[in-house]
Amino acid sequence: MAALERRFAATALLVLGLGRAEAADLAPPPPPPGPPVEVGGGWYLRADVTESVYGRPRDGTRPDANDPGMPPLVGLRLSDAAGGGGGLGYRITPWLRVDATIDQRGPARYRAASSRTNFATGANVEAAQVSALTGLVNVYADLGTWWGLTPYVGAGIGFADLGVARAYTQTTCTIDACDGNPGTGARLSVTRPSRSVAGLAWSLTGGVSYAVGGGFSVDAAYRYVDFGNAKSGLDAYNSGTRLKDLAANEFRLGLRYELGGFGGLPNLAGTGGDAYGN
Repeated sequence: MAALERRFAATALLVLGLGRAEAADLAPPPPPPGPPVEVGGGWYLRADVTESVYGRPRDGTRPDANDPGMPPLVGLRLSDAAGGGGGLGYRITPWLRVDATIDQRGPARYRAASSRTNFATGANVEAAQVSALTGLVNVYADLGTWWGLTPYVGAGIGFADLGVARAYTQTTCTIDACDGNPGTGARLSVTRPSRSVAGLAWSLTGGVSYAVGGGFSVDAAYRYVDFGNAKSGLDAYNSGTRLKDLAANEFRLGLRYELGGFGGLPNLAGTGGDAYGN
């Protein structure tokens, strides 16, 4: 009887082992590797040239308690200025992208005037050169593509560094001794030290791009930029040039280059191994 039981147990173990072997043979194969992951796709470089048309700045001169009759500046204006810049961007979706840009604008000529006699006996001129550097983070929405043209809108925020250089003030008399000194004509100018001021800047943009092939796109845009305030150092009379609410309408022409991927790195997620299959 014991021998029969031992033979039965051996037979059962044999059948069980064969069943497990068959189950292992019928197990599904491991999932195949996922599609390659593109590294570097979506990134782009840009370079732009800019023409800045400044609006009329506002006089930020503080009232002088020692001279309450000081007349306000009139005729404030800034000349146009050319500039350029570049940046790095990334396309998040087919219609949404972001970039970070740095733009430097050349010196714009600032000029204003004032007169205690409404220009009847003479005038005082205030002049300087104002340059603007901006660093902005921008977000754009591409609105679709028609005949190869892709219009877009965007907005940016960042900083502006406004430099005031070659600042001076000068009085000119059209009648004798208009300033208490004999004679007429231009008096000696009073120079003001150069100074730069950093502050908040923001922008609104609308433009259109055109893909020319090879990863390159031509980009033409209008941009409104608010730069904030600027000021010079103080002169020997404790006075300085102060401007506020500087802004410009800018027209930009640029080139964008889409960076390609660095090839197919396999997506190993779900394979149960590391990058080397171990």
